[in-house]
Amino acid sequence: MSGHEPLSSDDLAELVRETFLRDVLRFDETDSTNTQALALIAAGETLETPHLIYAESQTGGRGRGGNVWWSQPGSLTFSVIVNAAELGISPEQQPQLSLLTGISLLRTGQAILPRADFAVKWPNDVYLSGRKLAGILTEVPPQSFQHAVIGVGLNVNNEFHSAPAELQHTGISLADLSGRPHSRREILKQFLQHLDALFQSLSRGEPVLEEWPEHCLLTGKTVTIQAGPNEVRGVCRGIDESGALLVETRDGLETMLGGVVARWE
Repeated sequence: MSGHEPLSSDDLAELVRETFLRDVLRFDETDSTNTQALALIAAGETLETPHLIYAESQTGGRGRGGNVWWSQPGSLTFSVIVNAAELGISPEQQPQLSLLTGISLLRTGQAILPRADFAVKWPNDVYLSGRKLAGILTEVPPQSFQHAVIGVGLNVNNEFHSAPAELQHTGISLADLSGRPHSRREILKQFLQHLDALFQSLSRGEPVLEEWPEHCLLTGKTVTIQAGPNEVRGVCRGIDESGALLVETRDGLETMLGGVVARWE
């Protein structure tokens, strides 16, 4: 087993029975699952949500701040469309969706490699042994603010020795560390189950970010945050209960609800 075998429509259909998904759309290849998800919402069609958009191959995967997500056979690339109102998640809680996605990926990875060094980088990345394992891009369509599109790229069985030179020493897959292939369908199933559990906890008003401080990649580091035209530089002091990043600057403690981490050291 190489771990590169495509996930079939039947494989994905089973996830509707086993997880909180209500519908699935599969592509052999597409530009970006987030782009496809946003187009579905823009078309005004009635969507059964949560709705999975899955692609075996992405040619134009997008990350935060205009970054590109590189993928190859053996990785997982997908988006989940959720209706926050249907899930009981308030507009004020929606900024936590990316963080909870990161925790769901963290839990999924820890089940496979319990002794490995996993970390989460606010607001949208998961790291393994100091290298990037997964990226998250959450987008809210202008046509429907109650919907959110959660895009995920997760390195499972792909190998970084064949990646572009600039990524070979910054990216990692689960198989790179374990030395064996993993079931992508089972990993996707476990991720969706963790995500469902966390979303249910959030809707009940329960603490959902308690795991973050222990695994926060940025705490204690000097960070530069690009928030639109503004740049904030200081020492990361973790996150608050809402999921905002806390940055201690020369002018005091800044609370960052959004932005891109441009640098950290």
